[in-house]
Amino acid sequence: MAADPLLDGECRVWWARPDQAPDDLLLAVVPEAEQRRAARYRQRLDRLRSLTGAWLLRTAVAALTGERPSDVLVDRTCADCGQQHGRPRLPAAVGIEVSVSHAGERVAVALTRLGEVGIDVEFAPLANHFDHELAENALSPQELSIVDRSDNPGMDFRQLWVRKEALLKATGHGLRIPMSRIEVSPATDPPALLAWPLDIPVDQVRLATLDPGPRHHAAVAVLTGQPMVVHELDAELLLWPEPD
Repeated sequence: MAADPLLDGECRVWWARPDQAPDDLLLAVVPEAEQRRAARYRQRLDRLRSLTGAWLLRTAVAALTGERPSDVLVDRTCADCGQQHGRPRLPAAVGIEVSVSHAGERVAVALTRLGEVGIDVEFAPLANHFDHELAENALSPQELSIVDRSDNPGMDFRQLWVRKEALLKATGHGLRIPMSRIEVSPATDPPALLAWPLDIPVDQVRLATLDPGPRHHAAVAVLTGQPMVVHELDAELLLWPEPD
């Protein structure tokens, strides 16, 4: 299928279930190296999430470029060790930044031309559970104070967590920067970066809360000072066989 062109101010997010694409389609699109990486997971659901993420990324990009999904080149070279398990990147000529995340029953892919992008989705099996010790390590004192006073601290904490994870994926730092050194707006406010230890000004970062469905939380971050519009789409729109 051909998707609508990716607009300059758009961040497009595709959602899939781990079991949404048939196995034969996954294996036809996902290269052997990523199939081997997925095979290392013991649980079938973990393997499906990994394969679905690789399939969804290539299929979403192919819908924009006109390539066959199996021909889309994705470089996952780790900046630290050189192995193929780092953040995904497309060839520079494509001009699109991408990010992948999966948890629970959701797989997400973000695509944008705005700048470096990070997406994070988390699964909350116990809706009201609040791990205060984890929150103490992940939140700033001001954030923790606000969450502690919340009527639903578990939900609010997870909202802050996905915002911070998305930011760290966008910068490529991962957990090498302590989450507690990043401060974001309260869960009940529009998502925004308030402070962090990087040289990138906070007004050059955009955050958005996503709608992954029940018992899941998600956010996307883009390193840009431009206005951003997020469009969320279901992978069902991409489920057509590859052309011969």
